[in-house]
Amino acid sequence: MGISEPRSAPVASARVRAPGLAKLLLGLTAAAIIGAAPAAAEMQRRSIDVNGTARDYLLFVPEQRPDSGRGVPLVVVLHGGTTVADMILHYTGFNRVGERENIAIAYPYGLNRWWNDGRYYDGRGESNADDVGFMRALVADVGNNVVPIDPARRFATGISNGGFMSLRLACEASDLFAAVAAVSATMPQELGARCRPGKPVPVLVVNGTADPMVPYVGGIARAGNQDRGAVWSTENTIAFWARRNGCAAPAVMQVLPDVDSGDGSYVIEADYRGCFGAPVKLLRVEGGGHTWPGGPEFIPASLLGTTNRDIDATETIWDFFKAAMAAKTLPPTASRVTSPLQPVSTTPSGRR
Repeated sequence: MGISEPRSAPVASARVRAPGLAKLLLGLTAAAIIGAAPAAAEMQRRSIDVNGTARDYLLFVPEQRPDSGRGVPLVVVLHGGTTVADMILHYTGFNRVGERENIAIAYPYGLNRWWNDGRYYDGRGESNADDVGFMRALVADVGNNVVPIDPARRFATGISNGGFMSLRLACEASDLFAAVAAVSATMPQELGARCRPGKPVPVLVVNGTADPMVPYVGGIARAGNQDRGAVWSTENTIAFWARRNGCAAPAVMQVLPDVDSGDGSYVIEADYRGCFGAPVKLLRVEGGGHTWPGGPEFIPASLLGTTNRDIDATETIWDFFKAAMAAKTLPPTASRVTSPLQPVSTTPSGRR
């Protein structure tokens, strides 16, 4: 895979420039970045102007290009707070899905390594940046200057601060993104109070019950000893989106196979059906930490908790996005009553 400089054609208010390779790596080795995608694919670093501020992102462009007016899907992958796009690229391995499925994958950089995700504490948020505007400019830049994008297949996902931001995009950019997936994140309290999406948005949440930073039962998100804002519980988050999407009750619950019985965790799936073409799903990782299931363990489990090995979050998220698009073509179900999640006591397959 080569790392090429962006094309020079501007997008409306977007200014495109090409920083040097040294800035691109940001502490990771060239081998780590180049090894994240097959040699035939193309990796770019792009910069656009958003309200007078230069905003950067990495872009994986698949080898195949659309041979019709439909365009390719686009997945925007948002890093966690204090980290960078390079890290989430390597951490999730989304490029392998992009190559296999012919998808463009964008990895934006948060301003000063944070997203303005809707949380507030000490009278301020994580950032004052116009990150919703950044996402709109990014999508326009990719579609107008790099590769045609299918407007019906634009998705957003992320972990932690990036997961909170994905949920903000569901609230405030439902016209832009067809579905979102949040890992290790719930609805920020202030965001939930004002969230009024323009249309139903498919939502997947993947959360660990032993997350030391984003409490599964809600409360105050933390980074070490620092408070990072009030957040809803995972169940309240899912119930909110099931209600907004008109899903029928109750959720279909199942315990997924405990493929790795030594990882200290297992997964319970809560799948809401009969929605207005916008499914809602929760993957509750029993014993799971503040981690990306199936991903590498960059930070010791003593700090972030267990990484589940029964599922691959990257593949699971892409499967959800595909299923969400299929659901949009199905007729709505008559029943529209939503109730809270029901308890599940089934022992996972393979666990004794």
